[in-house]
Amino acid sequence: MIDKEEMIECFEDLYSNLKMEIMTNSKDIKSTRQQFGQIQGFFLAMKMVVPLDMEEIQYVEHRLYSLEEKLP
Repeated sequence: MIDKEEMIECFEDLYSNLKMEIMTNSKDIKSTRQQFGQIQGFFLAMKMVVPLDMEEIQYVEHRLYSLEEKLP
């Protein structure tokens, strides 16, 4: 069974990859926005699969918000 730490680590990997993609290749807007949507979907699935406390949810939502601000 997948535990909370593995899910958060996977989210962090997805987040880091997209952040790097935004910084290096801002020309491919459609692909970047698609990846962002996939990360949002992963977070929704994560909330359904593992019990997250309010602090963890706020942390992830803050990360998503800061990433969204960087989107082209």
